[in-house]
Amino acid sequence: MAAERKAISGKLKLVISYNDENDNLCEKSVQMRNLVTGVEPANVITAVNAIGTLYEDPITGIHEIVENEITA
Repeated sequence: MAAERKAISGKLKLVISYNDENDNLCEKSVQMRNLVTGVEPANVITAVNAIGTLYEDPITGIHEIVENEITA
């Protein structure tokens, strides 16, 4: 029997850059959970760009995290 991998959940971590009160560059992150897996990267960029309009500071990084189930 061959082992199989199946994506069961996905999330995005969006990195937001901002300057603190001392003008130091800082980062914070926001996570979006329970997302569908296998979405085309261009569609992720489009969605993140739309979400980015809701933040005062720019989204400077996108990390996709996919949880897989492995069975034999």
